[in-house]
Amino acid sequence: MTLGLKDMVIESVTRPRDGAARILAMPLSREAVGTGFALVAVVNTILYSLSIMLFEATTGMMTGMNVPALYLALLSAAMLVGALAISWIGRAMGGRATVMQILPLVVWLQALRALAQLGLIGAMLIAPGLANALSVGIGLFGLWLMANFLDVAQGWKSLGKSFLVMVLTGLGFVFGLSLFMALVGATAMGM
Repeated sequence: MTLGLKDMVIESVTRPRDGAARILAMPLSREAVGTGFALVAVVNTILYSLSIMLFEATTGMMTGMNVPALYLALLSAAMLVGALAISWIGRAMGGRATVMQILPLVVWLQALRALAQLGLIGAMLIAPGLANALSVGIGLFGLWLMANFLDVAQGWKSLGKSFLVMVLTGLGFVFGLSLFMALVGATAMGM
């Protein structure tokens, strides 16, 4: 049975394991995944920039965080490196997902994130305080969705393993970023 985009969104949010299985069953080419990757990275960057501009306009605080090119690069790197790390760490823990199975799931989760960000922009216009609370809730719900998606992709029946992979991936990001910053800092100091 073929589902429309709206039905896929509803299925992914209400029955994430079924949504993940449906995405994994799609015969997606590398080109399709690459195009989706680029599209969600750009759309999320635009929505992020709009959110920051709206926040700055409504609060009068300048954040200095609205650098779209930097956000696009960071988001793209996080999506790609995250998919690689999730695949590698998952396989080391007995999972079966390849990078090309994880990437479409990451792209779809970022598409869902864009929809949520659009809703948060609307909420920010109506009730900024509510938007902040919703943002936290959506972030936690997104982690739960991702854990379910990973669990299906890796072939486990353990959300605990999925959360552990997510934590280890996050720690890897922190370590890698710290190492990068230390190298850049040492270079900047002439060492």
